[in-house]
Amino acid sequence: MIRRASYTVLSSSSRHLRRRLHQTTLLQSACNLMNTSDVVLPSRSVATSATTLRIMTSTNPNDLAASSPSIIARSQPRLCFSTVATTTTNTSSSSSSNESTSSTNNKKEKDKKDDSNIFLDNLGKIFLSSIGLVLLFLLRSTKSNNSRVALREEMENAALLDPLEIEDLRCANSDFTMEVWNTIVEEIKNEFVARGISSMTYPQFLSLVMRVMKDVKGEGFTVQMGHLMDRVVIAELERRREGNDDAAGHQDGSDELPLSFLLASLSLALNSSVADRIRVLYDSMLIGNEMNSSSSSSSEGQEESTNTNNNDASKEQVEEMIQNLQSTCQLVPDAQIVETNSKVPYQTFRVGTGSELAQRAREGYGGKKGSQGVTRDGDGQVTLEDFHAILKSRTVCAWGECYIKKSSRTSTSDR
Repeated sequence: MIRRASYTVLSSSSRHLRRRLHQTTLLQSACNLMNTSDVVLPSRSVATSATTLRIMTSTNPNDLAASSPSIIARSQPRLCFSTVATTTTNTSSSSSSNESTSSTNNKKEKDKKDDSNIFLDNLGKIFLSSIGLVLLFLLRSTKSNNSRVALREEMENAALLDPLEIEDLRCANSDFTMEVWNTIVEEIKNEFVARGISSMTYPQFLSLVMRVMKDVKGEGFTVQMGHLMDRVVIAELERRREGNDDAAGHQDGSDELPLSFLLASLSLALNSSVADRIRVLYDSMLIGNEMNSSSSSSSEGQEESTNTNNNDASKEQVEEMIQNLQSTCQLVPDAQIVETNSKVPYQTFRVGTGSELAQRAREGYGGKKGSQGVTRDGDGQVTLEDFHAILKSRTVCAWGECYIKKSSRTSTSDR
């Protein structure tokens, strides 16, 4: 009876263990298919399986009785559920780590895009924009230079006298020296200034000059190549007629010209140095002061006040004389060009007036690329030294003296 009971217990236990071994084998196969190396059977389960197999092969009832409670306890279904839970947990943790790794990589790539350099990303646009600005600047500069050159060429073509013609006029009148000039000026003061006359016709002025020259050096002494002087005087008369709106009122005094303009025209034929020519022009401006002082000599107080002002020329007299030199073609064309207020799309230019040229010479213009003032005071009286500096400045440049570095380069410069 005991042996039959032992075989009965053994057969039931063996069936239960075979079922558990079969389940364990299925779980192991499932783990291998899922490629999960972390999910393995516990070592205790393997040991239990080995022990169970040993007991199944044994026929000793004592071994079966001693080992069956332990085997039955260790082969409960919770072992299988624990293994499945561990496998699921490891799988979910592995997928979570993969998701976190991918999100971290995406975040790094996004941060890398956000940290990109704006200059390097737009290097092509910046380069093309720089090239465009340079080309635009060169085009604007070329247009401005072309405008200035075109105006200078127009002035040269419209000039009444060429610089070479003026040089020929002076060489042809080599006998027209400072001595003859001073005699002519004294005669003008006696006949016109003493009577308060500040303007006269060109025939009246020319007849006085010819009479004085004949008295000084005989009948054959006259102004050679005088048609060049006639050309500038006639052009000035036509300009004054066109500028006067009242034709009837202008007809009475159409042939009269200021004495300062007539003397400036006569200085074209004067054969002298630049310093002497500047001095005679300065004295010509002071003739008007002498006329004012002679008319106001009745009052002693007024006489003292006028005497203090007769030594220097006024601002208006200097501007008028520079205008006369401009009208008689004694200023270079490039110095007469001034900028207009039109700077867009490029700088344009025009011909400046005598007052503008005198003001630019005294006060300066143009900043770094311009010219500094040549006088201490931009307004007021002008001395002989100031007048000399104004005529030799870049903004006036009478007879091209602003281009002369050495006096030996031209016969009109000081020696």
